[in-house]
This record gives sequence, C-alpha cells and structure tokens, in this order.
Amino acid sequence: MDGIVARPQTDTPLAYEDGLRGWLDAVEKMGELMHVDGASWDVEMGAITHMMTEKSGSLAPALLFDNVPGYTKGFRTLYGELSSIKRIALTLGLNADYKQRSDIVKEYRAKMRNLTPIEPRYVETGPIMENVLTGDDIDVLKFPVPRHHEADTARYIGTADCVITQDPDTGWFNLGAYRSQVYDGKTIGCQITEGKHGRIHRDKNFERGQPMKVVILCGQDPLLFMLSGGPVPDGISELALAGGLRGKAIDVIRGPYTGFPIPADCEIAIEGETYPGDVLPEGPFGEWMGYYSDDTVPRPVVRVKTILYRNNPIICCAPQHKPVDETGLLKGIAGAAEIWRALDACGIPEVLGVWNHEAAPATRFTVVQIKQRYPGHSRNALHVAANCMGGAYAGKWTVVVDDDIDASDLGQVLWAMGTRFDPNTDIDLIQKAWASKRDPLYLPGNFNNRILIDACIPYDMKLKGTFPKVVDVSGGLREAIRTKFPNIPFPPG
Repeated sequence: MDGIVARPQTDTPLAYEDGLRGWLDAVEKMGELMHVDGASWDVEMGAITHMMTEKSGSLAPALLFDNVPGYTKGFRTLYGELSSIKRIALTLGLNADYKQRSDIVKEYRAKMRNLTPIEPRYVETGPIMENVLTGDDIDVLKFPVPRHHEADTARYIGTADCVITQDPDTGWFNLGAYRSQVYDGKTIGCQITEGKHGRIHRDKNFERGQPMKVVILCGQDPLLFMLSGGPVPDGISELALAGGLRGKAIDVIRGPYTGFPIPADCEIAIEGETYPGDVLPEGPFGEWMGYYSDDTVPRPVVRVKTILYRNNPIICCAPQHKPVDETGLLKGIAGAAEIWRALDACGIPEVLGVWNHEAAPATRFTVVQIKQRYPGHSRNALHVAANCMGGAYAGKWTVVVDDDIDASDLGQVLWAMGTRFDPNTDIDLIQKAWASKRDPLYLPGNFNNRILIDACIPYDMKLKGTFPKVVDVSGGLREAIRTKFPNIPFPPG
C-alpha cells in the first residue's frame, strides 16, 4: 500500500552485523525506520525527506523507499539514515543515553582517542559480487537514481556515498563523501572541494598527466559514510578506523577494475576512471548550506568501467536541504569530535563539551564549553577550535562558554552571549579563512571571514567572585524534587 508505515518502537539501540542490511534491521527494532511505497525518483523522495526533517528536532526517522514507479520492486533508496542521535549512537557503538547532546561527542572522542585502527581483510567474494556489469551492460540508471530537489537539473547517484581514492605517492586509500551527478548510464560526476583528500589525490595524478582510478560506493554501512563525511587525519584510512570501531577487520574484495578495497557487504560499487581535461558542466545542486550558491562549471567526470551490486540493492541518499537537514547532525558530531581532539592535542585543559549546531549548519556555529583555569584560557580555546582541521573548513561562528552552559543547548548559549559578552572586547576576527563555494557569501579566491565570540564570564570577575549570581535550582533541591515527585516528567539533566 502506498504511504508511510510506522514500526513499533523500542528504547534500546542494538549492535548490528552485515553492513547496511543489519543496520536497517536494528533501526527497525528501535522504531526509527519508516517504509514509503510508491514515491517517484523525480523530486518526491527528496521532498518527503525535507518535510520530515526540517522541524524534527533531530528525531526524524530513516526513510526506506520501495516500489519506485518504473523500477523493479526491491531496488530501493534510503534517506535520512543518520538524522537522529540514537541512530548515530548505534552506528558508532555508543551509549544512546545522555544528559546533554554533547555527551555523545565526549564518548565518541574518548573511543577514538583509545582506538587502534584495524586494517581491512581481503576476501575472495561477498554479497557485492552477486551482480557484476561490464562493457555494454553498464548503466547506472538501472537503479532508481533520484533527482533530489525541484531546481536540480540532473539526477545524483552519489550523495550519502563513499568515494575511494588512492594517494599515488603512499598508496593510502581515502574515503570521502563527494556528490556524483549522472550524465548518462556510463558517465557520472565527482565534485571534490579544494583541500579535501580526494581532491589532493586527483590533483597529484593530473599534475603528472595521468588518470585516476576511483570507486564510488552508493550504498554501504552507515559507519563508513559517517567517517567519510567527517575530518580524519591524513594517512589514516576510514576502512581501518571502521575496523577499530567495530573491533574487527572490515571484509573487502579487490575491485575487478581498480584493485581497490571494496566492502564485501556494500550495496552498490561503481568503478571508474577520471582523466585530465575530461570535463562536463556539473550542477546545480541544492547544497548543505541550504542554497544553490555553487557555480555550475566544468568539472572532471568519471567514466564507469564496472558496476557491482547486491540483489535488491539500496542507494543511500543524503540530499542537502535548508537546515535543519538530515546530514547536519552527523557532520556536526564528527566535526565536534575532531575539534575536541585538536583542543586536547594543543593542551587546552578542562574542555567539557563541543557542539556544532545543526541549523547553522555543520561547523558554521561551533560552541566550546570549558572550565576556566587561567587568563586567556577562553581565547586559546576559541582560536584552536576555529583553526584546526575539524573546524577550519567553511566555519563562521565559534563561541566559547563556561562550564555551567550546555554547549549543545542553543538557548543557554544565547543566554551566555546575551549576558557575558561585551561586543567591544569579546570579539576576535579571522580574515581570509578556508571557505566553501557553497557559502553564498564566500569571497573571491574562495575565502571567508570568521567571528570568534568569548561568552565566558570575565576571568578576573570569576576569580574574585564579583560576577552576579545565577538564578537557579541547586543540585540537591533538584534531586529532592525528582524523588518526591517521580510522576512529573522532568526533562533529563
């Protein structure tokens, strides 16, 4: 039957196996998967997702579309896979219970800090080998590739994807999330921003006058997509990080054309090659800042050599919408964890929370929560957060707050900015920073300017105890009230 079918809800996230299929089973048991039948690939899937997520408060379900008109039943698309904290916690193997949202960043950071990467294990075969297309049989449009937004002029097979590239100098494999426009059944795009690892790999090859092989995963374990979309240090493979997070190696096959490691349980893998000077106009596409601000310009294309896919394949999709959208949360959590790691690495003490507010989106509005220990502590935290790899790309606002302010609660952050911030003394600016052309106000040369806000109580007033006392309910009274009135549904905290 056409329409949305709700599933029963449970409270406890479950571990999962078998990549995306096992993840979907676990999400369904959590009550966070909705099935939608009969939606067209042409705009309808994207519109439904937009309408489900825009005011959801990061509680929208994942949407699995089937019975797509004109396509074989079982050829499906998945949207909004990581638009809730519980699903992100499941994906990362974290506890979904938290007092404040930044707690999940804290737990993820701690897990990554103690992580030992596990390199992938090569196997002879896997579900991805159930169907292999070569030569005249190649056609990416055999799948229900969506046109995501009304003003898009093309279909995009790669949005929640993982693009595998190899450094020609070191042999290191990187996974990045780069959009892939469809031109025809054998030609797709691969838009990569300057400074990203995949772009550096491509530039190195093109500078030597040689083509670059590439694999584009269009349906995979959500953990790989999350790692691909977040900042990861140079030289570390997302496949090895995923193995470390899982506690066992990711099984991979060798791509029949590229020889690259392809997860054995992924849904769709496209092998191809991109050549110097082989370009076509790319775009427009509604992007993650919520605008059509990126130019439609000639960009390198990928000539498809092989398509591998599972029976009843699932395309993973993450079209960008006007925030709050389905990817703001996952980008924000991954970026916040990397910012926190950089703060630790630079010796900034007493960092209690880092959060990227989804509506900004991603790292456009970063808040760092600290317990002040010395004069200048807040400014140290601000500048490291704004300039480290996790916060540098396309940032705009960086705010630091005291330990009594929940970095992930925008209401508390605005209160601190409204009462502990002096516009004359508590602003720093960074000019000519690393921007994105998705920013409608990017500057020539692809720069932007940043604003850094110190919304902490002035250190001397904090030290002397001269800042006015906060009106609040003490911890002891809070606990006594909760105990006396157990039936009142107080929010956590």
